[in-house]
Parts: sequence; structure tokens; C-alpha cells
Amino acid sequence: MTQQIKDKLIFENKEYYLNDELLESYFREFTEKKPNFEISCTALWRGYVAVFEIKNKELLIKEINWLTDVNFNLKSLREEIFPNNKFEWYSGLIRIDDFRGEFDQEPQNGIFEYLQIENGNFIQKRIFNYDELQKFKKEQYEYFLLSDEIEIIYDFWRKNNEEGIINKENLNKIIFENIMTYTRKVYVD
Repeated sequence: MTQQIKDKLIFENKEYYLNDELLESYFREFTEKKPNFEISCTALWRGYVAVFEIKNKELLIKEINWLTDVNFNLKSLREEIFPNNKFEWYSGLIRIDDFRGEFDQEPQNGIFEYLQIENGNFIQKRIFNYDELQKFKKEQYEYFLLSDEIEIIYDFWRKNNEEGIINKENLNKIIFENIMTYTRKVYVD
């Protein structure tokens, strides 16, 4: 599998490559806003590269460039799609630490850094050691199962699990393993 070109985030004058694609959920909800170019690239299946920035405690979309042809020419569409620049739609945790690796690994000697965003507003930077992160994830998962957010995930999986391959127990295990990505609201102080 070809590694994808990653989006970037600028925070406190430092650039971070993101393992999560922050815009993909937005475009799944608002399909009419995602431009459709007939070009594909194995290193850029989503068709665009985005640059985000946290500035004045806001998550901004600094750039969003779309692949327009086979020569890898890009076209900026930020003004068209996000004219006010602030990504108000996004809430969640963005991981920025140096221990992420390609697949957001969690080594036991790691220090894990997450930026908490609510409706496009930077709330705080959260820093965990391995044990603190595991405790946070467990508590966040328990609250998540009681929230309205869980139904969105269950509905998505019901629609995409026609063969019944994944049961609720397996789905909950997947949610637990990916709670930091699925979470849109932070329930744990």
C-alpha cells in the first residue's frame, strides 16, 4: 500500500504531519462541497492536501489544494470551500507528538501530546505518559458509550456491514482501540 501524502498542522510555529485526515468526515457529511476531479494518484486517494494552523486559539484551514491533473498540478480551493478560513465544524483531539510513527503507535516510553479542539476553537494541549493515556482512553471510551456520538458510529457500521461480519462486541473493540480518533467531544477532565 502506498503511503499517503499527509496534511499538515502548524502549531506554535512548528509543523506537524497529521496521521488523521481532518476534512474527510466533513466531506462525508457535505458531499456536495467536495470537488470532483477525475484524476487519481495512489499517494493521494482523497485528491487534496490541506494545511491547518492554530492561530489566536482557532483552528484555521490555511490551504487546501486539489490535484487537478496527472502532472501533479494543484489548485487552491480554500477560498471557495472555506471562505471564512476557520474550521468551525471540527471538534476532537489532534495528535502531534513525536512518538506517532506512521500508525499512531503508543510506545510505553512515549510522551503523548493532543490538541483539544471544540467547534474550531483550541481548548488546550493535553500531555500524557503511557499509563495516563491508557487511563484517559478507558474513561473516554466509557463516557463515549453513554453519549449520543456512539449512535453515529453504530449507524455508519450498520449501513456498511450488510453481511453482518462485524458484531457489536467487535465494533466496540474497534471503537475502544480508536477512541482518540472517534471522539468529537472530550468527556474526561
